Amino acid sequence: MIKRSLTTSIVKLKCPKCRQGNLFIENGLFQFKNILKMPDHCSVCQQKFEIEPGFWIGALWTSYPILIAIEVPFLLLALLSETINPWLSFGCMLIAFILFYPLMLRLGRSLWIHISIRFDGKRY
Repeated sequence: MIKRSLTTSIVKLKCPKCRQGNLFIENGLFQFKNILKMPDHCSVCQQKFEIEPGFWIGALWTSYPILIAIEVPFLLLALLSETINPWLSFGCMLIAFILFYPLMLRLGRSLWIHISIRFDGKRY
């Protein structure tokens, strides 16, 4: 039995109920193949991941702050720097968005499901 903290469970993309099963079929934050492919249930505790139809639309609320945290430094660089061309900063923003796209989507989903389902510490 592995005891994980809430933060570790979110970052390692684990089931919120048992904190052991994987949320995604392909493990890791930076998976470009099958980014959002998830099993229907947790392999350990059988928790259903899509609680209701449209459940994952709410993950947009948790993905957006992650996107902002990634992109704001480039925006500030473009606005406040007198020596760096704003188009260069814009290009860096695009590259960062493409590179961090899987992280934003997967971490946003992990946060969203951890908000919705509580850890069952008595069982796991």
